[in-house]
This record gives sequence, C-alpha cells and structure tokens, in this order.
Amino acid sequence: MRTPVAALPDAVCEELDLLQQVQQGALRDQADEADPNYYDDILELRDSLSEAHPEDLPALTTQIEQLVLLAQRQQERTPRNRSFHWHSPYFAHMRLQEQGKTRDLLLGNQNFFSGHLSCSIVDWKKAPVSQIFYRYQEEEEYIEELGGREVEGRLLLRRLVRIEDGVLRSVSCPQGTWFFEDGQWFQWEQTRIELSGGSGSAPRPIHEIGPYRLDKHLPQITALIDERQFGIISQPEARVILIQGGAGSGKTTVALHRLAYLMTQKPNYFNSNSILPIVFNRALAQYISKLLPSLGVDGVEARVFQEWVAQLRQRFFPDLPSRYAENTPVRVIEFKRSPVILAWCAKELEHRLEQFQATLMELFSSLIKGDDVITVWNSSTNSPVTDRLSRLLKWTQGQETFTHLPPMPDSSIRQRINRLVEDWFPDVLKNPQALALQLWNDALIQRRALQKAITDFAPGSFSESQLEEIWSWNVRCYQRRQVIVGERVEEDGETQEGWLENQSLSDELPTLDEEDDTLLLLLYQLTTGPLRGRKNKLLQYHHLLVDEVQDFSIPELQLLLSMTPPERRSVTLAGDMDQRILAGNRYQDWNTMLPALSVEVTAMEPLTIGYRSTYEIMEVARHVIGHLSVNTVWEATRHGAPVERFGFQHPGVLIAFLVDSLGSLLRREPSASVVVLTRELPEARKIAEQLERAEIPGLRLVADQDFSFRAGVEVTDISQTKGLEFDYVLLVDADASTYGPDDLSRHLLYVGITRAAHQLWLLHCGNPSSLLPDTLR
Repeated sequence: MRTPVAALPDAVCEELDLLQQVQQGALRDQADEADPNYYDDILELRDSLSEAHPEDLPALTTQIEQLVLLAQRQQERTPRNRSFHWHSPYFAHMRLQEQGKTRDLLLGNQNFFSGHLSCSIVDWKKAPVSQIFYRYQEEEEYIEELGGREVEGRLLLRRLVRIEDGVLRSVSCPQGTWFFEDGQWFQWEQTRIELSGGSGSAPRPIHEIGPYRLDKHLPQITALIDERQFGIISQPEARVILIQGGAGSGKTTVALHRLAYLMTQKPNYFNSNSILPIVFNRALAQYISKLLPSLGVDGVEARVFQEWVAQLRQRFFPDLPSRYAENTPVRVIEFKRSPVILAWCAKELEHRLEQFQATLMELFSSLIKGDDVITVWNSSTNSPVTDRLSRLLKWTQGQETFTHLPPMPDSSIRQRINRLVEDWFPDVLKNPQALALQLWNDALIQRRALQKAITDFAPGSFSESQLEEIWSWNVRCYQRRQVIVGERVEEDGETQEGWLENQSLSDELPTLDEEDDTLLLLLYQLTTGPLRGRKNKLLQYHHLLVDEVQDFSIPELQLLLSMTPPERRSVTLAGDMDQRILAGNRYQDWNTMLPALSVEVTAMEPLTIGYRSTYEIMEVARHVIGHLSVNTVWEATRHGAPVERFGFQHPGVLIAFLVDSLGSLLRREPSASVVVLTRELPEARKIAEQLERAEIPGLRLVADQDFSFRAGVEVTDISQTKGLEFDYVLLVDADASTYGPDDLSRHLLYVGITRAAHQLWLLHCGNPSSLLPDTLR
C-alpha cells in the first residue's frame, strides 16, 4: 500500500540535497577538466618551422617540446569527469563514524573523486570500504581490515537510493521506504517481505513431521509412497519401464525404491555388482549414493555417465587421447549425439562385407578347395565381422577346425586370403579395434561420407554451413591426433605430448569430444562383438537405472541397453521432458524418443502429484514451460508463500538486497538450505564473490557439482542442480536478456524454478523475462 506524504521525511530531504550537491560538484569538476587541445598548437608550431627565421628556431623547438610534455601529462592523467554516470551516479549512501569523526560515502558502479564533492563515490565491486555496507546494519559497530590496517567504527546511516535520469526516485532505509511517482512522493506501507517457511518453520505434509535432518538425506521417504507409485515399484523385473512425471513428482524416489525392491526380491541376481544407477549430473549421482543406504541398499554407487563411458572407452581404445575438447561446437555435439553416424557406419560396413564376399566368391569358387573357403566363411554369418575374418584365417593356418573340413594345406590360397583381408580390412587382424576406428574416422572426416550420412538418415537436420562447421572441426581434431598421437616417440625421456603440455600448449594436444566415447564403443560392438572384461567375461548389468533420461541421447541409451541381458532385460528409466537442457537431443516427447531405442519400453502412467514445490511455485513453472510441456495434468499437495519478483536498477542494490534477506533468513532458520541460481557459471562466480565480501554464513560456491547437501547458502548455475531440491531458491538473473523466448531458456528457467520446495524469489536488473506470467511482470 502506498500513502502520499504531506511533508517530506528527513531521509528524503537529505538525499535530495545530497544528489544536488553531487551533480553540481561534478559540473564544476568537469569545468576544471576542460583542458586545452595541445595537439593543435603543436601542429601549428611544427608547420611554422619551415617559414621561421633561423634565430627563432631554438625558441620554437623549445616551445614544441614543452607542449608535447603537457600533452603527455594530460593523457596520463585520469579524466575524472568521464567516469561520472549522470543518469544514475550511485545507488547507496552510508555514513561512518571512526575515531569520533564522521564521513559519508556513496556506492556506485565507478570511482569518482573530486574536491568539489562533499563525499566521494566508490566502486562497490572494488572498494574495500564497501564491504561495511554489505556486512553491517545501521547503528552496528564494525571492525574491518581496510587497506592493510584495522579500522573500528560504527555504521551510522545505511540507505539505498534509486536515481533515474538524474532524478531521485526512491529512498529505502530502516526508517521506511519512499518513492517518487507522478510528481509526488509516497510512502510504501507494507509488511516486510522476507524468506520464510522453510526448514524448521515450513508448513509440511503430516508425514514429514519429525526431527529435521541437517544432511537432508531422504527422511523416511518410504512413508511417502502412494498407491500408484507402489504399482510402478513392483512391476515385473524383466522389462524396460519409463517413469515419467513433472518436477518433484517422485520419479527418482520411485526408481530408487524399485531398485531396492528388486534387490530384496532376488538378492543373488540383483546385487551390488550387477546394479548400475547412472545419471548425467555428478551432484545427482552423489545425492543418490547418499540416499541408497537408507533404503537398505549398500555397496551401490551411482555413476556419472561421462565418467563411466570414458573409463570403458579407454579400456578398449587405450591409444586414443584421454583429454577432451572444452570448446566443441554445439552443432558437432548435436551431430555426434544423433543416430546418424551409427546408421551410416552400419550401412557402410554392410557394403564393405558385400564387396569382400563378392571378391571372395570370384577368386575361390573355381579353385580346388575353393568351396571349402566359401563354406568356412558362410559358417559364421551371424558373427561380428572381425570374428568371421579371424576364424577364416585361423582355419587356413590350421589353428581352427570345422566338421567335415580338413585344414587348408595350400599356402598359396592362404596367402591370397591374407592379402584379400588386408586389402578390404587393413590392420583388423593385428588390432581388433582397427575396423571401428576406420569407420569412425571415415564417417567424420570424409566430406562426401558426412554429406551422405545426413542426406540418408537425417535430411534437413543440418544446413550446409553447419555441415561445413562439423566437418572442419572433425578434420582439425583428426589432424591433431595424427600429428601428435602418431609421434609418441621418446625424446630425452619426454613424449611430444608431454612436451606440449609443459610448454603450456594444451590447445595443440590431441583431444576427443566427449560424445566420441559412446560412438566408439557402439562401433566396437558392431564390428567386434559384445564388450568383455577380464577372462573374456561379458560386461553386463542385471538392472540398469537411468535417471534424468530425457537428457540422454539415443546412442547413449543404446549403449547402456546393450549391456543388459536381452532375454532378461531389467531397466528403469526416469525422466521429465520438460527438463531437457542438454544440447543434441532433438526428441521433444516420449512418443518419438522411445521407438528409436529399438527395444520395447513400457511407459507408466505419468506421476501427476507434486510433492516438492508449492502450488504457487508450480503455477509459475507451468507458465514458463508453456506450450513445450508434456505434463498436462498436475496437482500440488500444498500451498505456500507467493512467488516474488524484485527488479533492481543496479547490481549493487541487488546484492545488498540479497545480503539483507539471506542474513535475516539464516538468523531465523539456520537449518535452511538455500540456493542462489544463475544461468551461467561465470555469473554465479561473481555473485558468490560479492556475497563472500558480506560474510554470509555458510556460503559456498558450487563450481563443479560439489554440493555439500547441508544447510547454508550455495551459489551455482542451474544446470548443476538437476534432480536436486532446496528450501529456498533465489534466481538472480531473471531478466529478458538472459531468458528470452527460445526453447532452451524455457527449459532452463523451468528447471531453476522447480528446485524450490518452499519459496521462490526472482531477482533481476533490467526488464523481467517475458517468460514470466503477467502477474510477475
């Protein structure tokens, strides 16, 4: 509620006077800085030298030298007036008392010092003294180290102001908030908006009543299982099921219970060595690993897909680089995560086999003993190509026998077979991985093959310019591997790869794209057969749990599914299409994605009851995801605080607001879990640095998914929080430039919003995102 003020309060009067003084001081400072243009004078004197009398030359030269010195000094001197922001010079005002003396300071986005100002403007991001504003409240005493010395004092005055177009628009301080609108000042009379209702004070469902656990690891989750969820948990073991539902509907909970249920039903078959829970996100993997013991599941660790597949690929392709490119173009990622390459390779391999077989028939069908060669070749039609070639050559060498067929005694035939195999499949007998590598390289670096793969298997998916970008990247990576990997010769005890690393030339090191691991392993299976471990034992998992499955590509899922027994395939997939945020997966719904897996998947009825977020939070989330949502039916279990949006003119004011709000919350609810979210990690780093200066207790920057899962404030980017939840979520970049109307912005913002269990605040500078509902804009 706003109320017109009859007489301006002292705080507003003081700030109006101060702004006028600052503006007048800046004008006087600008007049002082109006230095003459020495360069015009220098040029004029230089031109006059040709016409001057000889006796005048020394004096003119001296004059030019003096002007040059003055010009250099003018250039070296910082022009103070250029750093003054007339539109909005500062956003905060504080008064400090130290050793009986008081001084005023203004906080802005730049330093501005002048003898014409009664108080200086300091850059809130850089000036050490600004930390007093963020760490202390009005009338609090402080002890801080500033400029290498300890300073004691009291913060006498602490105000936030909003100045637009050089006009004071609002003043906010402990005594009240006033704003200027339509030529009149008003007082804002509203109960203080604060974060509340979280850990220790939130209205929770009755089944959550009990002592709050600081580690937040699944407090009695079995009590939360409803009838529909139990029906999913107890599904027959030998099937692939999909658990679908919106954010916070219990997908992960149900999937974990199903895993525990199967291990209880048949502990000898489903044991810690034959179970694989796998996710894309390390934080979610750690979270699941901490939850499983509470379900009676010991010795099972959730794996991160990229780490798991990298270890596997290095085992089967040890000569390839272990480093991964950090700047892979998005189009390359999309291409390699699509089924296109695998489809082309399968067709290419089939073509080569047909050509090889035709040549084999032509060479040996008319020879004595030639029919035996063809019989041996045809006896292994259903085996992988490397096995077929190996058996044929072993037979010619007498190392393998066939019923009713004697060993091949003719050395000339043996030599002809060896040459034929080497011509069509070079190095395949020396190196079982060779054929997979050849297909992989051909598909990626042969321009014509790349074009045909896209034309045949994904027409219209990539433009000519995108195809060129993909091909160029693949060729550069291939050349780097050939030059360096092919030259791993010790020189003075050091490999060339090691030398480059020591010379800080890491950009020249051979790398793979992370997506290559999956492709290589699938091509190995295509050419050589199933993946095997020690003692030739099949690498298989009796139960596979894939969480956040919407972010997995078809090839990645095909690889995982291939490592389960086909005759007894037990797989749990859990996901929400509304939360797709990884590049390269173009499937927008389950109806188009599941058939591409080439296995029968039983899609369970969607979970439609939300247990995590309040009704108010989910209404905003559903508006944000909009027409992209696959979750048409949704029911929240409780109401809570309204979602709030706060707009700020300056980032410094936003930080001050955060500091005040978080400090107040943590004093009232020390057990609360809070996350401050940004879209990108670099912005999260900046926010964390600024909050750290304010000494927010329990503050942690999460830069590599290293969540503590304990009470406190964590600052990170949205993508790292997939699958996690927090009492309070503060999205601090909910502006139009950060979240536009594109699909990825919708999905990311939806994920960020739905991390909140109890309360959500949307903060921003500039205009709010158009994705937000009208009530929040």
